[in-house]
Amino acid sequence: GRKIPGAVVLVARHGKVVLYEAVGRIDPAGSAPMTKDAIFRIYSMTKPITTLTAMMLVEEGKLMLTDPVSKYIPSFARMQVGVEKPDASGKPVLENMPARRQITIQDLMRHTSGITYGFFGSGLVKAAYTEANLGDTSRSNLEVADRVAALPLAYQPGSTWDYSHSTDVLGRVVEVVTGKPLLQAMKERVLDPLGLADTAFYVTDASKHK
Repeated sequence: GRKIPGAVVLVARHGKVVLYEAVGRIDPAGSAPMTKDAIFRIYSMTKPITTLTAMMLVEEGKLMLTDPVSKYIPSFARMQVGVEKPDASGKPVLENMPARRQITIQDLMRHTSGITYGFFGSGLVKAAYTEANLGDTSRSNLEVADRVAALPLAYQPGSTWDYSHSTDVLGRVVEVVTGKPLLQAMKERVLDPLGLADTAFYVTDASKHK
């Protein structure tokens, strides 16, 4: 079936590349063939790159997995957990209760911080995340982190795995520790040493394929 318009396929075995081919089209609406140098949107695969950068800081002794996030972002010092309870009419309302412990760097890395996403699932905490419009790309990482810190957590830190904005907050921690924008920190430690010249948050060269 026609499930994808095109792909670049590479298979390696025992250190040798045994298959490397571009198949299909680069644009589902066009006829141009896929090329091996096509640039793909990698979505959440920026998460492992952010976490790898942070883990390198751990190796360098500049960051500890057990550190509270509030050591680097003070707005996370007194987090609240949102709990749904029925009001007098039986309608669910959100009550905040203090987090039993601080969110740690490890919690951010493994998505056990209690932070969530607003664009899937249901509930009043998730609705609050949606209203906060955290996907606004005009905001800095500092602004996004502080906005997350102002929202109630969906769970007590360490109690529940939930795919979330945790890595966005970790990206801000990297900025604080390195004193550099996240992409610059990534480039110096991960992207440039690996020769990943086309990996970034935005495609800035208009001559490259979209």
